[in-house]
Amino acid sequence: MFFDETAWVAIAFVLFIILVWKKGSQAITSMLDNRSLLIENELNQAKSLKEEALEELRQTLQIQKNISEEADNIIKEAKENAKKIIEEAKVKSSEIIKRKEDQANQKILALETEAINNIKKISSNIIIESSKTYINQKLNAKEKANLITKSSNEIKSISIN
Repeated sequence: MFFDETAWVAIAFVLFIILVWKKGSQAITSMLDNRSLLIENELNQAKSLKEEALEELRQTLQIQKNISEEADNIIKEAKENAKKIIEEAKVKSSEIIKRKEDQANQKILALETEAINNIKKISSNIIIESSKTYINQKLNAKEKANLITKSSNEIKSISIN
């Protein structure tokens, strides 16, 4: 049972490979297990970061939606307030215009009354002066005395009634 040298080299090589494999496989396996655990931890961490990012995105979108709704509400309220202010301004301006018209009408009536009174006063002065002139020029003394007596009797009868 003697083998030649190549057979012994082959047997030694196979034994070397088996021993290296036994010792090396445990080291390689533990190294690969550690590497797989590291990769698994990184994947779990990446998954949790992704979930956190998605949650942040969802919250941000919700906040954006709320802000958009709030802005729409503010714009709607501003438009409603503007409409109310315009309506109030129209009502107040129409009230002011009506009041000014009423004041103008009252002034016109007062001026008309004053003008009528002035015309009556002027016409009565003209009538009195023309009557004086007529009486002085056309009537003699006896007719003047009769006219004065008759007029005073009429004034007395009017004032008694």
